[in-house]
Amino acid sequence: MQSIVIVGGGISGLSAAYYLEKYAEEAGMDISVCLLEGRNRLGGVIATERCGDFLLEGGPDSFLAQKPAAVELCRALGLADQLIPSNDEQRKTYILQGHKLKPLPDGLMFVVPTRVGSVLRSDLFSFSGKLRLVLSPLLAPRLPPEEDCSVAEFVSRRLGRQALERVAEPLLSAVYGADVDSLSARAALPQFIALEEKYGSLWQAIRQARRNRSLQNGPRQQASLFITLRNGVGEMVSALEKKLVKTTLMTGSEVVQVETDSHPGGYRVRWQGGELETPAVILATPAHATARMIQKLDPELAETLNEIPYHSSVIVLMGFEEHQFPQPPDGFGFVVPRSEGKKMLACTWVSTKFPFRCPPGKVLVRCFFGGARDPAILEAPDDRIVQDALSELHSIIGLRSDPAFIRIYRWERCMPQYPVGHPRRLQRVAASLQRHPGLFLSGNAYRGVGVPDCIQASSAAASAALDYLWLLS
Repeated sequence: MQSIVIVGGGISGLSAAYYLEKYAEEAGMDISVCLLEGRNRLGGVIATERCGDFLLEGGPDSFLAQKPAAVELCRALGLADQLIPSNDEQRKTYILQGHKLKPLPDGLMFVVPTRVGSVLRSDLFSFSGKLRLVLSPLLAPRLPPEEDCSVAEFVSRRLGRQALERVAEPLLSAVYGADVDSLSARAALPQFIALEEKYGSLWQAIRQARRNRSLQNGPRQQASLFITLRNGVGEMVSALEKKLVKTTLMTGSEVVQVETDSHPGGYRVRWQGGELETPAVILATPAHATARMIQKLDPELAETLNEIPYHSSVIVLMGFEEHQFPQPPDGFGFVVPRSEGKKMLACTWVSTKFPFRCPPGKVLVRCFFGGARDPAILEAPDDRIVQDALSELHSIIGLRSDPAFIRIYRWERCMPQYPVGHPRRLQRVAASLQRHPGLFLSGNAYRGVGVPDCIQASSAAASAALDYLWLLS
C-alpha cells in the first residue's frame, strides 16, 4: 500500500484527499492518506454557522458558476439537490461614487462595455469618462506576449482612469483585497489577456461573442453568476469528511518541518507530537506556511514562496429588521472605490442575494474590511470595527439603527496577492519542485483565490501525486 501525506485541512487539502481516493480507486491502486491540520477544525476560511433563523457565512458564501470545479465536486458528493443559484432577478451591483450609490451599467464584461447605450445612459461616468470608453477600441494597446503589467496600467490604458477608479479597483479590492497598482494583470485578469491574444483586442473578442450569440436560435437566458449550498458552503466540508474512507484526518497537528528521510526520494513530515515518513506530500497551505515548513529542505524555494504577499481580512455580519432601513436594500450590494475614503471595501445584502438565509422581514448584511486598504484592521478591537461598519452604513445609506446581532470573523494573512511578475514567480516555483519529486503544492497562493480554483488545483495535485506513486510501484 502506498501512503501520502496532505498538509492543510482547508478546502484545498480536503479536496486533494477526495481526488486521491477517487483517482486511486479508478486506477486500481491501494493507498492510504494522512491529512494534517494545525487548527482544531477543518475547512480553513470556510465558516458556516446559524444564528437563530439566520445562516451566516464567515468566509466564502458561494462560488462562481462559470468555474465548474466546485459545482462538479458538490454533485459528486451527492449535494446536487442542495445547489441553489443566487437570486438573479434582483442581481444588481452598486458603486459608491460621489457619496451616492450608482448602479453598475448593464452589459459590462468586468469593465469592458458590451452595450454602449447602457454606459452612455449611466451617471457613474462623467462625459469625458464615457467618451474615453466609447473611443477605447481606437486607442487600446495590446500587451506583448509574456509581458506583465499592473491591473491599473492594463485597465487605464485600454478603458481610461474612470473605468479603473470607479469599477475595476473596487471590484478587485472586494475579491483580492488588492492594490491594483501592483496587482498582476496576467494573474488577476487571465481571461482578458487570453481574449486579447486570441482576437487581437478585447473589442474584437466582444464582437465575436456578439456574432456567436446572434447565430443561436431562440432567446438567450442569463445564466446565474453565483451558486451556493442550501445549508451553506460548510456543507461541502462536512460532505467531504464523510466521503473520505482511506484518509486519516488529524486536527490540532501543526506541521513544523518537511524534510528528506532516510529513503532516497522520500520525506519525513514532523508535527508537534509526531512524524511520518512518506514517498509523497501535498502541501495545501498558504505560501508563507509552506515556506516555513520547507525552509531546511529548500531555502531557495522557501524564499520564492515567501515573496508572495498576503493581506488580512475582516468580515462583519449583522442582522436587522427591514423597517429599520430608510429604503429596502436593492440589488446584491455595493463596492467602495478607494477614492471615496472609506474603510469598507464592499457590502452584500445577503437577504437579497440568497433570501433563504434570512427570515422574511429581516435583512442580513455582510461588510468587508482590510486588504491593502487597511492592513491594520486585524488588530482593531471589536467595538471599533462595529463602529466603523455602522458609521459608514449610516453615511452611505442612512441606516441609523443598531443590529439585532453582530458576528465578526478575522482572517489573518488569508488573501494572497498576485503582484506584477507573479506568473514568472510560478515558473521559478515549478522549476524548484523539479528538484523534489513527490512534493506537490496546492492552495489559493498560485493560480486563483476562489473555492473552484482551489478545488481545480487540488485535483491536479492529486493526479500528479498518484502518477508519481505509480512510477514508484
